[in-house]
Formats: sequence, C-alpha cells, structure tokens
Amino acid sequence: MLHFKKFFILLIVAAVAPALASTAKAERLSVVATTVYIGSLVRTIGGDKVAVISLSPAGFDADGYSPRPQDLFKVHRAKVFMMIGLNLEDWARDLLASANNPNLIKAQIYKGIQLLDKPKGRIDYSFGDIHPYGNPHFQLDPEDGRIMARNIEKVLAFADATDKALFKKNLATFESKLTKAEKKWRKELAPYKSEAILPYHESWDYFGHAFGFVIPNPPGTIEEKPGFVPSPRRIENVIQAGKSAKVKLVITEPYYNVSIGQTVAKGIGCPYVSLSLYDIGLNSKETDYISMLDYIVSHVAAALAGGKRGSGKS
Repeated sequence: MLHFKKFFILLIVAAVAPALASTAKAERLSVVATTVYIGSLVRTIGGDKVAVISLSPAGFDADGYSPRPQDLFKVHRAKVFMMIGLNLEDWARDLLASANNPNLIKAQIYKGIQLLDKPKGRIDYSFGDIHPYGNPHFQLDPEDGRIMARNIEKVLAFADATDKALFKKNLATFESKLTKAEKKWRKELAPYKSEAILPYHESWDYFGHAFGFVIPNPPGTIEEKPGFVPSPRRIENVIQAGKSAKVKLVITEPYYNVSIGQTVAKGIGCPYVSLSLYDIGLNSKETDYISMLDYIVSHVAAALAGGKRGSGKS
C-alpha cells in the first residue's frame, strides 16, 4: 500500500509540474520592445521575470521597420511596450492605435538623456528624414545606456511591483559591469582622442561625443540630407572636405550604401568600417548591450590603428 501511495503521488507531481511551469511562464511580465538593444536591456534588468519580444529584427535599421500583421497580436497581448521615442519609430504610432490594448503601459526610454542635434528654425520633410526633437541614436554612448537601463528598471517596477527588488539588484549588477567595460573602452580609444571620423549617417554623434572624437562639419555626414542617397557632386565635396579635416576613419552601416562609404574612404585615403547599431543576437560576439558596444569599440579601434581597409561588417 505504501508503494502504491508513493507511485500515486509521483503521478500527481508529474501531471501538475508542467501546468505549474506553464503558469509560472504565463505570469512573466510580457514586454514588447521596438529594437533588439531595448529588448536586451529589458532582459538584463527583468531577468526571468520578463518575457520579451523585439519587433525590429537584428541587423535591421529600426527607423525603416514596417510592422507585420502578427505584430498587432504581440502588442495586443503585451503588458508593456518600450520604444526609443523621438519619432524614430514613427511606424509604432499606427501599430499601437490598432492593437486594441487599452491597459498597455507605453514607455519611451530617452527620458533624461541630453539630446544632440536638435534642429532649429523651420522644419519640414524637404530637409530629409530629420528628427525634430533631437538625435535618437544615443545607444552608442554608454552613459546613455546607463540612463536607458534606469528608465527600464522604473517601468518594470511600476508594472510589476512584486519583483521590484530583483529589478533593482539586476540594474546595480548591470551598472557595475558597464562601469568596468567603459574603462576598457576608453583605454582602447584613448590613443585616437580628438581624431576626426566621418559617418555616413548621423548615427555616430553620441559615440563621438562620448569618446572624444571630432565629427567635422563640413561635411558632418556623407549624406547631404538624412535618408537621401548623396549625389556624385556631394560625394566629391565630402571627399575634399574630409581631406581638409584630416578624417582618419569613415564609418558606414550595412543598411546604408556601403559602396559610397568605401568610395569616400578611398578618396580621402583613410580606412572605413561598416558596423550596425542593431546586431544583438546576430552573431556570437554581440549577445547583449555591453557586448554590442564592446564589439563596436574594438572594430573602430582596430580600423584606426591601421587595420585593413574595409574591416568590420558589410
């Protein structure tokens, strides 16, 4: 009889355990993020208390993402929606309006960041794909990464007060790792402080500001207008301005016209590097926010040190 009872109890445990696991999984805070780096920061702070979906896939420019029909279902079921803001994800407006989720907590993680490149005067689309509230590409400044993580912790604690102590602990761990990584990055890039770099798009202003690079203006960027392919005359003007400014590195991103970046670098006589701002999860070396920055810093440093022209990703 005793053996039968034990067997019966084991059967109950075996039957109930999957249900309990399913319930525990269902109780995780459901978060939809617009980009992979926001999703990564949410996982870092939320740990196993969050279930995160990133809409714009790794390797894709979040500015140009087009929501899919299944994204409506994801947002409809979510508890929290996190985005960069500043009109970068202009596509999110209609997505949120159509998702029919009145209880959704919506957060823009730029709050508290000192924004660069705020346009002055009249603004319209004849100026290109500009952002009227400031440059939204702040993820390449590690101090802004710290601010984003703090904002995320506040949102998660608001949405799930039961686990706020864990979120706070995870934030402290992240900040400690980030501080250590920053020291390494600044040491790697210190030999090139005050050197001139030339980006294709205005995605690298915060990176330059954070690590002491100069982005000469003119030309500012290879693009004459954000989102528009530069004309042959613009390319030639950029090359001449780049020579005058003693540009030491041209930086492109793989979702822009890499061949134009190569042409400009060749004309100036400097190396180029092609790096994405959204590659977390796309390769084994970029698995979270800190390793993403580590990957970018290491490639920039290698190119400036005289690495092979064309180093990086294309």
